[in-house]
Amino acid sequence: MANIHKFADVDPTAMIGEGAEIGAYCKIGANTKIGVGCVIKGQCNISAGAIIGSDVEMWEFCKVGPNVKIGNGCKLKGQCNVVGYTEMGENNIIYPFVSLGTDPHDLSFKGWKSYLKIGSGNTFREGFTSNVGADEGSSTFIGNDCFFMANSHIGHNCHVGNNVIMANGSLLAGHTTLGDRCFIGGNSTVHQFVRIGRFVMIGGSSATSLDVPPFMMVAGRNQPIRSINLVGLKRNGFSRQEVSAVRKLFVIFFRSELSIPNALEKIKEEVEMLPPVKEFIDFVEARNKRPIATGTEHGIKGWEKRMHSIAQTSEK
Repeated sequence: MANIHKFADVDPTAMIGEGAEIGAYCKIGANTKIGVGCVIKGQCNISAGAIIGSDVEMWEFCKVGPNVKIGNGCKLKGQCNVVGYTEMGENNIIYPFVSLGTDPHDLSFKGWKSYLKIGSGNTFREGFTSNVGADEGSSTFIGNDCFFMANSHIGHNCHVGNNVIMANGSLLAGHTTLGDRCFIGGNSTVHQFVRIGRFVMIGGSSATSLDVPPFMMVAGRNQPIRSINLVGLKRNGFSRQEVSAVRKLFVIFFRSELSIPNALEKIKEEVEMLPPVKEFIDFVEARNKRPIATGTEHGIKGWEKRMHSIAQTSEK
């Protein structure tokens, strides 16, 4: 049976799993479900209807909202705030002063139902924040096995892949897409609607309002692409053939000063169409709201120059 402290306030309709421990001055709301083997330490507040999986640890002064679902084996290490329609998978570790599922930083938000969906195996260090989606029924999505350092932030409607690392103070504005195994340096910022491809490394104290294609490295404020992420590719098992192909497309796309359609055409003609090459081409051709980072000029100016080159080519 569960071990419930005599000073805990547990609603009689709450379902407490076998072997669970409920500490002093905890408040457990109506119809709450707490799984087998959970440890809920003193003065936690779990609102009515929340669902807590098995073997969850929740340290002092945590707050869990009524629509929250927390998966098995998660650890909330004290003074965490998990509210809104937040759903998380298993074995996430949440450090003090993390806030998940609060209203988005968007003046158009009217309190409707939207979601924050979190995978499994993530670590959220002190002061991390992320919000539910800004549009009705929409979601902010965080993948698996990511590491978010202190005071980093993921804005509403972002889509963050797996094995991502965001260093201290790094910020993603709303609707940003961040591919798998990206690294975002400390105090770096990413503009809303920007896409960051897989295996991208952004240096510390950088800022980008441009899409960054996969496998690249960038540093500074909308600076040209510096090089391929060679170390990242090698560490993640890319073959020599694939690395060589990425190097070739880098030279053609970022150093030749060809117009973007001509650069892509040259890549298709001269570089073996291995999976990373196809991924790069697909990323560039799927451009949405933001320009693509270039390799020749600073920021938007570089994009406009490449676009001007396109216009000249079409006229000829």
